[in-house]
Amino acid sequence: MRRGDADKRRTRPECSILRSCRRWGAIGVGLLVALQPTVASAHVRWFVPEERQLQLPDWSLFARWPTLAVLGLSLVLWLALKGLERLVGTPHFPNPPLLAHMEPHATTVLALQTGISLVWFAYQRTLFVPPLALPPTWFGWLLVALQLVVAFTFITSLFDRAGAALLVLVFLLGFAVFPPEAMLEQLLYAGIAVALFVLGVTVPPAGVARRLLPLARFERQAVSALRVLTGFSLVIVAFSEKLLNPDLSQSFLREYPHFNVLRALFGWTWATDRLFGDLAGVVEATIGLLLISGVLTRVVILAMWVPFNLTVPLLPPIELLGHLPIFGIMYLLLLYGSGVAPDTAARRLEPALTGELEASRRRIRGEGDRRAADRGETG
Repeated sequence: MRRGDADKRRTRPECSILRSCRRWGAIGVGLLVALQPTVASAHVRWFVPEERQLQLPDWSLFARWPTLAVLGLSLVLWLALKGLERLVGTPHFPNPPLLAHMEPHATTVLALQTGISLVWFAYQRTLFVPPLALPPTWFGWLLVALQLVVAFTFITSLFDRAGAALLVLVFLLGFAVFPPEAMLEQLLYAGIAVALFVLGVTVPPAGVARRLLPLARFERQAVSALRVLTGFSLVIVAFSEKLLNPDLSQSFLREYPHFNVLRALFGWTWATDRLFGDLAGVVEATIGLLLISGVLTRVVILAMWVPFNLTVPLLPPIELLGHLPIFGIMYLLLLYGSGVAPDTAARRLEPALTGELEASRRRIRGEGDRRAADRGETG
């Protein structure tokens, strides 16, 4: 009997260790699965009842394990990406030649997709996204009209930089209607505005091009601003919709239970909607922090591409319309890498400046010919 008791005592720690390993292994699998078409890339507020859409986050939940998980996972992945960057010898890995052929259309794709999204949400009388329903007042209708003006400039490429400046104004005016947390989730629109203002979409007239030429010096900073503001937007959404607002993610998962793949596919009953929402928030916040860090941006964007696209067929069409600006951002950042821009702004202004220089030379030659002719007549 004593020997049997001793054997039991020896096996208990081992069983405990095995259970812990299985538990943390399952959570690790959950984090990997959350990178697939799940809540991680879906905007939860868009698909819950209207009375919950502007529900404020509970900041007392900040001191929970998901916050530490975000920091820990971000640090581990950052170190891994830094090691890969050192191994390949460039912060712009991968860099296939075909990206050079895609690059001239980057700002056009971003402007078009943002413009289409703005038209739809203006038609719905919302600001940028479904939860930000504008009031039926003169100020609300003003914001609707300004969104349409911005969309017109982006879609037609007429006065595109003026439209970008107007987009910043619309973003700032939104703080007068909605809570700061709700507007800070839309920081990506400020990033879009900065990028399109500096990079532009079309070749402007010669006089305008001459005044805009100094902007070309800030091309790298504009791309970095787009990357950083988009990263902050993802982090804020992860905390405000999921990690600090678990009722929202649970409400979403009750409506779309198949998104909890840990339970739907693997049958893990312990994977509650609360836990899965936390895992999805951890993944989304980690992606945002990696974007902010600027480490191997192309690799991070490629990792985002699958989950952000695979949610589209699984949710109503509003998912696609709302994510169009994000897809445009991903396209531009994929081409520009970690912030080193390929002199697009300067190249876009060159045709106008070259044409103006050639016209000036023709004028000078014409004036010289006229003077010579006048001298010949007087002689």
